[in-house]
Amino acid sequence: MSEFQEMPSMSSAASAPSSASAHPVPSVHQLVFRWEGNHGRQGTGMKAVAHSCSAERAEQLGRELGPLLWVSGPGAARPSVVRTLSRDGEILLARRWPTKDPYGRPSTISHVLVGAPGTLKTRQCLGLAYGGWGPRESAEQASGTLSTVECAQLDALARQRLPEMLGRLESVRRALILVAAEWLRDPAQRVSLLVEETSPPGWPDRDGAPLVYLGLFLLFGSWPGHEWTFATYDTVDTHPLRLTSVPRWEQDTGGSGPLARVVMGRTPATPQFEHRAAIHLVDHLLAHPDAAAGVPQLLEKLSDGATLDWARRRDLLGRILNAEGRGVERRNGERQEAPAPPRPTPPAERPFQELTDVDRDWDRPSPKPPLPAPTVTPPQPRRTPDPEPYGLHEELCDHRRGDLQQRTILEAMLRPLPDEVLLRELRSGELPPDALDLVLSELGDEERRRTRPLEMRHTLCAQVLHNNLYLTHHGQPGELTSRAALADRAADLFTWAVAPLARDDRYLLDLQELLARMCRDPHPTAGNWLRHTVIAPPNSEVPDLPPTVWQQILHVLLTRPNGPQPAVPPRPPTTTPEPPDSASRFSDLTNNVGCVVGLFAAVIAVLIGIALIVM
Repeated sequence: MSEFQEMPSMSSAASAPSSASAHPVPSVHQLVFRWEGNHGRQGTGMKAVAHSCSAERAEQLGRELGPLLWVSGPGAARPSVVRTLSRDGEILLARRWPTKDPYGRPSTISHVLVGAPGTLKTRQCLGLAYGGWGPRESAEQASGTLSTVECAQLDALARQRLPEMLGRLESVRRALILVAAEWLRDPAQRVSLLVEETSPPGWPDRDGAPLVYLGLFLLFGSWPGHEWTFATYDTVDTHPLRLTSVPRWEQDTGGSGPLARVVMGRTPATPQFEHRAAIHLVDHLLAHPDAAAGVPQLLEKLSDGATLDWARRRDLLGRILNAEGRGVERRNGERQEAPAPPRPTPPAERPFQELTDVDRDWDRPSPKPPLPAPTVTPPQPRRTPDPEPYGLHEELCDHRRGDLQQRTILEAMLRPLPDEVLLRELRSGELPPDALDLVLSELGDEERRRTRPLEMRHTLCAQVLHNNLYLTHHGQPGELTSRAALADRAADLFTWAVAPLARDDRYLLDLQELLARMCRDPHPTAGNWLRHTVIAPPNSEVPDLPPTVWQQILHVLLTRPNGPQPAVPPRPPTTTPEPPDSASRFSDLTNNVGCVVGLFAAVIAVLIGIALIVM
C-alpha cells in the first residue's frame, strides 16, 4: 500500500531525523521475518532480516512468535494479520504474506510491529488490519537496521478506515450474533470462524474478519476479562488466540483452552437464551456504533458477569433485558424513556421474554427508530453530531501544558463535536488541567451558547456547580495551575453557565453555598472573582440572583471586618504623591470591592428607609 511507502519507517534508521534535545515521539519497533533456513540451529528457520530493535531482542521475539510467523498448508496463499502479546506484555502486531523462499518453495514473510503496553490498542490494530499497512515488496526488500514507526502515523492510518468499518458492521450481523452467544455462555472460550470463499448475507467474506472482530470489541469491550488477540486468517485454530478465521477445521487438540467453532451460515433451529440475548445486544450495538467499547447492558449493569457461573449470569442478564423491554433504555450513562415502537414490533424490539422459537430472522436489517412528525425547531449549531474521534479521550488525558502542537490538534478535534461528547469528557473526571481548560473553553464558545438547547444548558449548569466551578485542581497530579487562572476560569464559567439560570429554584442551595464561601474567602483572588461575576461582569450583565442570595452576600460582607479584596500588583515607591482629587478618589473607591459593596448596601438602606416613610 502506498501509505506505508510514505512513512519513514521502512527506511534506514540513519535517515530518520534525530536530536538529543528533541521531544520524544511515541513510537513502536518494527521487524521483518523471512525464511533463512535452520543453519543447524533449533527453530523454524524464520529470521529477523531487518529490525529497529537490538539483534538480541529480535531473535528473542522470533522465538516467542514461533508458529505465528509461518502459515502453511492448503489455503495459505492469502495475507493475514495477527495481534498477540509477548511474554513481557508488549503488543505484537504482525502482517503476514505468502511468498517464495530462495529455492522457490512456498513460504511466509512477516512484518511485525512491537509496542509497549498502551500502544497498538485493539481498535487501532483492527483499523490497521482492515487493509494492512505497506506492500509485500517493501518487506521483501528490507534488510539491516530500520527506523521505528511513530504511533501517530499508525493512528492516522487506522482512523481513516474506522468510519467505513463502522458503516459495514450491519453486513456481519449474523456472525456477531453467533459469536456473541458463545461468549455470553462462556466468556473464557476461544472462537474459530469458518470463512470460505463465498459467504451468505450477514457473514464475513475472506477480507471481512476485522469487521467481525471490531463489532465484538465494541460489543464486549473489557467485559470478558481477556486481552484481545486474533488472527484475521489462518490455516489452523490451535494457536492461543481469542479469535481466528480459518478455511477449514482440523481435529482440535485442545491445547490452548476451550474452543467454540462457529459454522458459517448455520444458525440454530431453536435459538437458545444466549442467542436471543445476543440478538438484543447486537441490535443495540448497531443502533449505537459510535458509543464507547462495551454495551451498557454488560459493562455497566453486569460488570462482573464474566466471573459468574452460567446459571447466575443468565438470570441477571435476563432481568436486565426484560427491564429494557418494558420501555427504558440506557444510553451514554443516562436513563431515558424510549419512544414507543410502531406495531407490529420487530422481534428484537419486543420485551425480551416474548421472543419465541420462530424469531429466526437472522439477516433482517437492524430496527430503525420511528421517525417523529415534522416539527419547527430552533436554529441548530453549525456543528454536526459527529461521533467521538478515535482516541480522543486518550489524547486529552495525555495532553500536557506547553505542548502547543498537540493543543492545536485537540482544539480542532473538539470544535465539531456535540455538547454531549464534551460533557462525557467532563464527567470522566480523568482530564488533566490543561485538557480540562480546552473542553470548558469549547463549551463556552459563543455560538454553542447561543444555539444550545435549554435541557443541555441545565445539564451543564448542574455539572459546573457540582464541580465547584472547577475552582480546584482536577486531573492528574503534578500539573500546577495558578489560583488566579482558576478564579478567572471560574468567573467565566459562572457568567455563561450559571448566571443565566440563577433564578431557577433547583440551584438555590448551590448558589448560596458558593457565594457564601467566596465572600468569606480572605484570598485576594476571591475578591477578583466576586468583582468579575457579581459586581462588574465582563459582559456588563449583572447576574439576576434570587433576593435571598443578594441578602446573603450583603450579610456576609457587612459582618466581616475585612472582606475579600481584589488582587492589586505591588507598585514600587516613586516621588511623594500629589493629594488625590475627587475624581481619582471616586475611581479608587469603585475599584475596591469592600467600598463598592458598602456603597451598594448604603444605597439599599436608604431606599428601604424611603420606602418605609412613603408607606
